[in-house]
Amino acid sequence: MNVTKLPFNDFIGLEFSDNPHYILMLNDKSEYHNHLDTVHASAMFALAEATSGHYLLEQFSELSDIIPVVRKVEVKYRKPAIGTVYSTAKLRDIEKCDVIEAINQKGRILLNVEVSLFNNEDMLVMQAVFEWFISKK
Repeated sequence: MNVTKLPFNDFIGLEFSDNPHYILMLNDKSEYHNHLDTVHASAMFALAEATSGHYLLEQFSELSDIIPVVRKVEVKYRKPAIGTVYSTAKLRDIEKCDVIEAINQKGRILLNVEVSLFNNEDMLVMQAVFEWFISKK
C-alpha cells in the first residue's frame, strides 16, 4: 500500500522523501502554515501518522493478512517547524521477530512506533509515539 495515495494524504500532498535519510516529507507550502507562519501542528501530525503507518507496512510486508489500527498517540512538539518537514520512524520497546511471533501465535499485538520529524536543517521539531493494535484479518 502506498500511504501517499490514501485520499487524505494525497489531498494534503504528503510525499516520499527526496532525502534518503528520511521516509516521508511535507513540502513548504503556505497552506500548511499557522498564525505564526510556521508549520501547523495538524499538518505535522498528519505527516507523523502516515509515516508510522508506512513504516509498519514496510517492516511487516511479509504479513499480508494484518489490519493495523491506531489506538493511542503521544505527541511532543519540540520546536516550531519552518520549511519542508521530514520524518523517520522506528519500533519502540520490541523486536520485529517478537511482533511476528505474537501475531502468528495470538493473532494480535499492541506495539509502539516512534516517529520523529525534522526541519530542513535536521533539527528535531516533533516526536510522537503511535500505539498500534494489529490483528489478523
